[in-house]
Amino acid sequence: MSDLKVCYNILSQVYKQQAYGSISLTNKLGEAKNRDFVTRLVYGVLRNDVRYDYFIAQMTAKKPQNSAIILLKIGMYCIEGMDSMPDYAAVNNTVELTKEIGKQGSSGFINGVLKAFCRKKPALPTEPAQRLSVEASVPLWIVRQYIKQYGAETTREFLGCKPLELEHARVNLKKTDTGAVKEKLQALNVEFKEDDENPDCLFVRNSQTVRPLFDAGLITFQSLTSVRCCKIADVKDGDSVLDMCAAPGGKSVYFAGIGDNVKVLSCDIYHHRLQLIQQYARRMGVKLDVRLLDATVANKSFDRAFDVVLCDVPCSNLGVAAKKPDVYLFKDKDAIFSLTQTQAKILENGAGYVKEGGALVYSTCTLLKEENEEIVKRFLKANKKYKLESQQVYLPDDKGSDGFFVAKLRRIRA
Repeated sequence: MSDLKVCYNILSQVYKQQAYGSISLTNKLGEAKNRDFVTRLVYGVLRNDVRYDYFIAQMTAKKPQNSAIILLKIGMYCIEGMDSMPDYAAVNNTVELTKEIGKQGSSGFINGVLKAFCRKKPALPTEPAQRLSVEASVPLWIVRQYIKQYGAETTREFLGCKPLELEHARVNLKKTDTGAVKEKLQALNVEFKEDDENPDCLFVRNSQTVRPLFDAGLITFQSLTSVRCCKIADVKDGDSVLDMCAAPGGKSVYFAGIGDNVKVLSCDIYHHRLQLIQQYARRMGVKLDVRLLDATVANKSFDRAFDVVLCDVPCSNLGVAAKKPDVYLFKDKDAIFSLTQTQAKILENGAGYVKEGGALVYSTCTLLKEENEEIVKRFLKANKKYKLESQQVYLPDDKGSDGFFVAKLRRIRA
């Protein structure tokens, strides 16, 4: 099997079965001869999905079949993104892939469209929002929402930034210290840089070389915005903490490592996710109480039981699209509306579990105000026992930050 066919099979699962790109890639990568090539091409296609849909629509009289669309997107990325592959080779290789997957009848069509693409790409739209949608490869309805909420200039800036290639790693101070980890990374010749904001964190070039440090629990990969959220929660030694939607467990593990007497109840709705949380805690050497919980259903036994309650709710994940470009696929306004109902319900339930004077933290990794500020605003209007202590939106940038929202609310003492 050719590596291009491996790419096609992965992308078929994503586009036809709505599979997660990262999971499909992980499951299929063992079939590849050149894993770096396959990874780069799959993510390259997904990152350019909206752009390539636009180009295909401009270059074809009617919408092609799904298999042909996937083939064209593979060919277009080979032409644009694979510098080591000449244009003629990109076209020829995609035509051969067409035959390899049993679509010989489409080979002439694929050949013709890709050769035309090599000669001249279609002109971009002139309307500003449509043009930005194609340039940034972000669905038009999302671009329009961003422009409405953040303005055209800010939207263009954060949609156009390239994410930092280094991954954010937190040093496990229960087992080591930052200086020791830096020495190990230097000895392994692993690229890293300081996190000026957090002395217990580094930006690290992730690879198999780093894996022993991870497996030993000396470091863990936790995003900069996730660490920020944990610091805003400001858990103290002796606090009782409820993490309502905890998987994969990074924030729960962070809280448990703050002191010897922090009690963390880490919950999720799925059994297999609870196993991930437990594995995470064991690797990092901390203790968690892990429990199955549907966060949308009120639990009377939790009433006023916790100093800090974290509602890191399910969301559209649009703030991490630079790392997970398939989050743009299959989302529409109706799906967002359904999410906001779930988010509001979880926040409402979480509010009942906070002690007087305690903190309620609401967070998402999305940038839509419908999932963020508007949820908090409606909650405060209906819950006079709470006041807003802080609220922060983090926009994606090239310094390591994802898109993230966090609000901290305080339960007023009677």
